[in-house]
Amino acid sequence: MRSIKKLAIIAVLTPLFAACSSGPSDSDVEELIQAQYDKANSIMDDAMVQAGDDEMAKAVSGMMAGMMPTLESVDNVSCDTTEGDNTYLCTADVTQTIGGNSRTDSGAFKVSDVNGEWVLTP
Repeated sequence: MRSIKKLAIIAVLTPLFAACSSGPSDSDVEELIQAQYDKANSIMDDAMVQAGDDEMAKAVSGMMAGMMPTLESVDNVSCDTTEGDNTYLCTADVTQTIGGNSRTDSGAFKVSDVNGEWVLTP
């Protein structure tokens, strides 16, 4: 009887421990990467607004805007724990378009669980 109780407790707690130690999902990682692209585009938009009526500044801002990458896809996401339970080293293939040319690069980055939210960390 005692061993049945132990097995029942283990069966109930195992999924909880697994959930606590699971890394970010593929969609979590893709959202974090997309947020970085969105932030860069927002900075570029702000710079264009700051250019105002200055023709040279508008020309430079327009040229820079054309060089901003657009995220196409994030594939082959893989994350492994590193530096503790809440930090993961992730790799992914990131496909982006810059100036009409598509390119796929593999990248590595850290993702941490901070107060229940996934964030990219240096």
